[in-house]
Amino acid sequence: MDENVVIKISGLQIVENTGDNVEVIAKGRHYLKKDKHYLLYEEYENDENTKTSNMIKFNNDIVEITRKGQVDGKLIFQENQKKQSLYSTPMGDLLIEVLTKEIEVSDDDDDVNLKIKYQIHVDGNKVSDNEIDISAMHS
Repeated sequence: MDENVVIKISGLQIVENTGDNVEVIAKGRHYLKKDKHYLLYEEYENDENTKTSNMIKFNNDIVEITRKGQVDGKLIFQENQKKQSLYSTPMGDLLIEVLTKEIEVSDDDDDVNLKIKYQIHVDGNKVSDNEIDISAMHS
């Protein structure tokens, strides 16, 4: 199965009781390989020449989000586990830790939905509480 989808990503980041919402909608691809879902899509910055390629690989237990472009990084989410990630940005590298609180995956014939609740820690200190909702709707 390799299908064209519309991918919608809604993120909420709470820092010191202040929330910030982000939403991305992109056309992409969805396929299954060895019992793992793959979502592939591209994001463009303000100018159409700055592209970031994204891959979200997941099953019920673990989620990996890989970004390549102006910002390179890989986030790994596994429930009740803390994982280190290195994010490379134009301003330098940032080492973060991701503590995953909850992963929910649901899929039916038409849609795949993924919800992750997690915290970001830097230097051992919690920086933010986060929630991300990802849906892939077959077109």
